[in-house]
Amino acid sequence: MKNSSTKPAVNQILVYIGETPMNLIDYIQGNDIVVEAFSPIAHRAPLNDPKIKKIGNKYGVTVPQLCIRYDWKLNCVVLPKSANPAHMKSNAEIDFVISDEDMDKLKKFTPVDYGKAGVLPVFGGKM
Repeated sequence: MKNSSTKPAVNQILVYIGETPMNLIDYIQGNDIVVEAFSPIAHRAPLNDPKIKKIGNKYGVTVPQLCIRYDWKLNCVVLPKSANPAHMKSNAEIDFVISDEDMDKLKKFTPVDYGKAGVLPVFGGKM
């Protein structure tokens, strides 16, 4: 911001359950820049987390729906990737509200461990 006369319109950053950099999100949004959540479903890693599943079950939704709504509630633009039409339809069905208490729980989850595949930028180890 200090070194450019052009303010970005959007900043795409990692934002998902287990990776919620609130200081960065607050800074970006505080400067009237849109936050786009990169990897909102964390490359499907939360699908195997029983604590995340339990919260999703509480709302009667899938884990991907919970993940997408979580980022949406943080005022992030969410563009989940799927080649499966059924997943695309399901991903758009986020008309539910996550309680403040559950949002606080979800913000405290630890980052997803991608193991050997955890190399940025694509989590595929292809550098």
